[in-house]
Amino acid sequence: MSNKHQNEKLNAIEKRNLIIKASIEAIPYIGGSLSTLYFDAKEERRLKRLENFYEDFNGAATHNKDKFAPIEEHDREALFAIIEELNEKIETEHLQQKLEYFKTFLTNTLIQPTRNENYDERRYFLQTLSTMTLLECQVLSDLYQQVKEVEINSINKSAVDEHVIIGVLNRLKTYGFVSLRQFGIANSDFVQIYSNQELYKISEYGKRFCEFCLKDVI
Repeated sequence: MSNKHQNEKLNAIEKRNLIIKASIEAIPYIGGSLSTLYFDAKEERRLKRLENFYEDFNGAATHNKDKFAPIEEHDREALFAIIEELNEKIETEHLQQKLEYFKTFLTNTLIQPTRNENYDERRYFLQTLSTMTLLECQVLSDLYQQVKEVEINSINKSAVDEHVIIGVLNRLKTYGFVSLRQFGIANSDFVQIYSNQELYKISEYGKRFCEFCLKDVI
């Protein structure tokens, strides 16, 4: 979170944008105009998303304002880094439901002071949330409601292929949000017939993620 690190990050972004800009401008005849149109519109859309997000957040946060921790209880550098990264995610997110999840994340960040000891977890939650699909969020939310392990066919998502759900569960397991237990069935001679039955359950880490990012703040 040092100034040197922030400058290096900015320089990397600026270099990337310069490469993209030069590549677009190299298109014959229309490159210059297309580059101007793209970068002007891109910046405008990003700023508009941020503006809309905070306008909506400020209105919705009214009933939680008394729960917000005094700024003195936060580690300022850690909070600044979280807000800065959150803004970057907002600028590039076009799905309204994901923006709603970002609002939940921000609300909990302001209610529960951000400190060095929880900074890494919150940053991981934010980075993971930004990459998750809506289906992953929905499946994890469904598992949060379950009190015991469930089989794949108990995760009911109409019109979604079972193999897609398996892929979702595997990704959630990779994030550390879901645990998997395999079991087999034996015959009377204790000879295993099959062992590919799988039971899924949300992990304690996954519960914390749900409560911090996906559940509406009461």
